[in-house]
Amino acid sequence: MNQKGIAIVVALIGMTVVLMLSLAMVQSALGNLKTGGDLLNRAQARQRAEAGVDHALAYLDGKTALSAPQTLSGQGYSATLTPQNPQGDEIRIESLGQAGLARHTAVAVVRLQSVPVQAQNPLFGQGWISGGRITINGGVDLWGSRLHADLGYANLSGKIQVCDSSGQECRGLDQVNPPPITGGAGVADTQCNVGKKSYEKVVCDGSAPRYQVCPVYQTPSNPDLTCLDAVTGRLVRWDQATRIAKPDVDALSVESLGVRASSPYTDATTKGLCDARFTSLDPGNAGELTQFLLSRGVSGSLPTDVNQLLTRVLNALNGSGLRVCVQKNVTLPGGTSLGDVTFYVGGIFQVNGAATLNGVSVAAGSGVNLGNVQATNSRFYTGGFLNLNNGATFWGDSTLASRQSLTFNGGADLLNNRALLVVSEGDITFNGRADTHAFMWAGGQITFNGTGAFIGGAVSLGGTIRNGGGQFYIQNSNALNSDLPHTDTGTRPRLVVQSRR
Repeated sequence: MNQKGIAIVVALIGMTVVLMLSLAMVQSALGNLKTGGDLLNRAQARQRAEAGVDHALAYLDGKTALSAPQTLSGQGYSATLTPQNPQGDEIRIESLGQAGLARHTAVAVVRLQSVPVQAQNPLFGQGWISGGRITINGGVDLWGSRLHADLGYANLSGKIQVCDSSGQECRGLDQVNPPPITGGAGVADTQCNVGKKSYEKVVCDGSAPRYQVCPVYQTPSNPDLTCLDAVTGRLVRWDQATRIAKPDVDALSVESLGVRASSPYTDATTKGLCDARFTSLDPGNAGELTQFLLSRGVSGSLPTDVNQLLTRVLNALNGSGLRVCVQKNVTLPGGTSLGDVTFYVGGIFQVNGAATLNGVSVAAGSGVNLGNVQATNSRFYTGGFLNLNNGATFWGDSTLASRQSLTFNGGADLLNNRALLVVSEGDITFNGRADTHAFMWAGGQITFNGTGAFIGGAVSLGGTIRNGGGQFYIQNSNALNSDLPHTDTGTRPRLVVQSRR
């Protein structure tokens, strides 16, 4: 009996111990569950508070001010927006998020700012716009386009018709009120010569253009002149109207390639822009060409002929994205195909015959000779001459820019609503193919020779002349080019988060 009693006692003690351990484990598990639930609630409360701040930011987006406190709410949060200054453009956001018994407060301070909205200067797609005089020898059809000359018209004796943008519904100048032919208001030394027919005389009032808008380049004699903006038609002070500026090829080249067109090699080497350097690629030095090929991992037997080496180098550059600095000249052999490479050339960049270039950028100090190049989305800047042949063709977002006068003999077409830009700080002569789609911007005079069509816009500071018999049509364009100047078109609100915690 004693042994049996002892066994029972021991068993009871063991069961008690096991039960106590089990209860302890259950209590620990319950405690862990509670702790986990608390952590989850805290995380959710924080997320909901941050969601309240995001809600407030979305509410303020596009606004210029908040005049009175505002409360916003959502699932598990409430956000209060309080102006911090009389202008209402600085706002404190306090958002309370709640999940279970957990609470979290998120705070942000934001400022509402007005920033200028920039768009491509609209004068560049409207037709022929000049700070000087326009002379038209022969007939012109204006297809959804216009003529403007600050100093008036030296000759408008040919047949001029106003048509829609597709060349339909053409009417004479006396059938359009007002006709799309304007002069600069308030400027001196104006001229307006037209033919003897009555429908031609509607554009002149004595020796001045009848329909006047703010001058786009000239300075009026009255510094306080108010006039109609040439683009918007709003009455403004003349210097607040849409205007054009002198082309600056060095500035365009710096903006696009980081170097001046007049000093590309020196600028590139000074700024450390060169991924590869050569004395010349015309055809070049055999040792330099070989060393470059070896550095690019070109294996196998290399030719000793320098022209063959140049071909291998151009093949290695194709699609490389490299910035190549060349102290002297670059000459691309006929048949070259090259893309995605930039050249900083101290001398002349030249194409012999035809070459296909895609995404190629060039700054050449002494000059550019493009031959019959076929160029897509490519840009050429020079401090010297710029020549091209009749077979040259450009597509898309391409630019030809020279500090000297130039003659355009080729053609250009749209690509993805992008068009060629031809820039000269001097004069531009257009002998190009019919139906060329481009923009022209001259610090001097623009001369169009021959018949056919010009689609786009021509902006000149010194005047525009059209020579040749027959009818010539000018068509407006909404195309874009990265090098065209921009102008402020108003402001838009921008939300700036100054702090958030």
